[in-house]
Amino acid sequence: MQVHRTTVVFVVLATLLAVGGWAAHRLYGTAEPAVFAARGDGRGWSLMGAAKSQADAPAASASAPMSAAAVREQLFTKGSFAGTQLDGDWAIGPDGKPQPSIQLRRRFENYLLALGEATLPEIRSLVEDDARRAHGDVSAAAILAVWDKYMQLRQHDFQRRFDQSDRATWRPFFEELKAVRRQILGRDWAQAFFAAEEAEFEQFVAQLESGQPAPPDPGAPVPQIAPGKDAAAVRAERVARYGEAAAQRLEQADAEWADWERRLQAGRTEWTRLKQSPELSDAQRRELMDRYIAANFQPDEHRRVRALLNL
Repeated sequence: MQVHRTTVVFVVLATLLAVGGWAAHRLYGTAEPAVFAARGDGRGWSLMGAAKSQADAPAASASAPMSAAAVREQLFTKGSFAGTQLDGDWAIGPDGKPQPSIQLRRRFENYLLALGEATLPEIRSLVEDDARRAHGDVSAAAILAVWDKYMQLRQHDFQRRFDQSDRATWRPFFEELKAVRRQILGRDWAQAFFAAEEAEFEQFVAQLESGQPAPPDPGAPVPQIAPGKDAAAVRAERVARYGEAAAQRLEQADAEWADWERRLQAGRTEWTRLKQSPELSDAQRRELMDRYIAANFQPDEHRRVRALLNL
């Protein structure tokens, strides 16, 4: 398997409550500061992010709103969604109605990443049109009803004050947040959308109240093996930050990266040797290098090897 150092996902990092300026662990970006954020199977999403209000998005132009077809063309052909697939799914049950599931929230959040390229009403029309295409009018209407409640929740004006530096404000704000979620969405949908991150908040607060240090900042650099650094000390720091299981996965990633570097350097040496062999024609050199790559690299690595070796 091809390994890219910058895309290794460091799993089992602690998930943090994200209110105001608190940083959340996000593997691809969300928009604004969030009231809550959670990792969600390695993908970033937040409650109060991109669509807190339409005022958060760039001012709409004076032109008429785009149709759903035009929005789809704008996003998936010309814009930021090109070449991507939507996260989550429509969560349609046997009765043709959406069933309470985190997958629908992920689908909604994926659409909301388009704010700035489309207005909130335009995104809503796209959600409706895509749902209708996938499951028909009745299911689309039910999905849109959940969407409208979710947008109402995202734009809710909370009464409790939150102060990141004052832990006494956390619990009252959290309890209001939970209550409003259930008031607007209903118990089942609120549980499906937010139960996991609410549990993580409880665990986070319990850890702080126990006197243990707070979980590490997921944005902090991961301790890395480097010349002059003691490997045992690096491993101990990783275990302290992320736990034994994550430290083992990091070690595996290090080993895969080292193996990739070794094989790539050997490939450079072989290509240099072939280029310096006067008895070989250009065609023979490339044929021999093709055989070398096939023997020493996985098929999904071939394109990257060729690019790095300027073949």
